[in-house]
Amino acid sequence: MRSSCGIAAVVAALAFSCVSAVAADKVRVAVTAGLADAPVIVATERGYFAKEDIEIEPVVFASAAQAIAPLASKELDVAGGAISAALYNAVERGINIKAVADRSHTAAGIPYITIFVRKDLVDSGRFKTLADLKGMKFAMIARGIAVHSLLEAGLRSANLTMSDVDIIYLDYPQQVAALKTGALDATLMGEPYATDLVDSGVGVRVMNTNDFFPNYVVTVFLYGETMLKDRPQVGLRFMKALMRGVRDYNDALDDKGLLTRAAPDMIKAFEREFKMSPEAMRRVYSHSVDPNGQINTKSVEIDYAWLKDNKIISGKVEPAQLMDTSFAEKAAAELGPYVRK
Repeated sequence: MRSSCGIAAVVAALAFSCVSAVAADKVRVAVTAGLADAPVIVATERGYFAKEDIEIEPVVFASAAQAIAPLASKELDVAGGAISAALYNAVERGINIKAVADRSHTAAGIPYITIFVRKDLVDSGRFKTLADLKGMKFAMIARGIAVHSLLEAGLRSANLTMSDVDIIYLDYPQQVAALKTGALDATLMGEPYATDLVDSGVGVRVMNTNDFFPNYVVTVFLYGETMLKDRPQVGLRFMKALMRGVRDYNDALDDKGLLTRAAPDMIKAFEREFKMSPEAMRRVYSHSVDPNGQINTKSVEIDYAWLKDNKIISGKVEPAQLMDTSFAEKAAAELGPYVRK
C-alpha cells in the first residue's frame, strides 16, 4: 500500500511538473540594449519571472518607436522606450497600446542622461558652454520621439533653438562609433555608454539634463493588446516580477545613482549583457525608476505639447489616453510598500 501511494505521489509530482513547464507563458519583450533594461535583467536573473510562470523572450530595437508596429500586430507583448509620435499615432488609429509603468527618469544629482561632447572639442576650446553647440552635429536616437523637448529645453537655456544644431539620427552604438571617428560632435548620451566613452577618453559630460528639465520621463514600459486584453493576468504577473526587479535594482544604488551596493550576481549579469567590466559597471550612473511604477505625467504632458506644437502629432489623442496604470497599481498593492534595503 505504501509502495502504491509512493508511486502515485511520484507520478502526481511529475505530472504537476510537466503541467507547470507547459503552462509557462512566453512574453516577448522589446529591449533597447541600454541601462534602462536593467530591472528586466535583474528579474530574469533572479528568477522572478520564472516564479510567475513567465518565460521572457527579449527582442532588441534601437528605440520604442520601432516597436510600435510589432506591438500592434501582436508580434510583441511588451516594449520599453520613449513615448513617441508613433505611439500617439497608433492610438489615434485605434491600436490598443498603453504606457503602464515608469522605466527610467532623470533625478537631481545623477547624470544618467547628459549633454555629451567629444573630448577634443572641449580640449581645443571649441566647446566651452552650451552656446557653443551652435553648428555642431548633434545626435538623437530616432525621429519623432518626445525626447526632442529635452534637447530643446537645454538649447533654450543657452538661447539656442533646434535649428542651430545639425541633428542626425543614430542609435547608441552608432553614436559611439561616430564619436570615435569624429563624425559626430555631441549628443544626449545615456548610460552605460557615457561612462565607457569617458573612460576611453572619447567624450565629456558637460551638463546633466535634470538641471534644465527636472524628473524627465526618459522611457516607459508599454503593453500591447496581448497583455492589455488577451492575457491581462499575464500582464499583472509580468508587472509583479518586473517590479521586484525594479525594487532590487533600487536597493543596489547609492545616493549618487551608482551601483556600489549591487550584489555580485547583478553585476555579473550586467557584465554579460552590457559587455562592460564589473569595475566599469560600478562607475555607471543609473537612471531613476519608480519602485511602484508611477509615471511623471507632467513630463509626458510637456513632451506632448512639443510634439503637438511642432505638428508631429495631431493632438487628437492626449497623454491620459496613453496610460493604463492599473497593472502597476495592482502589482504594488500585492507586493506591499517599498522599503529601501
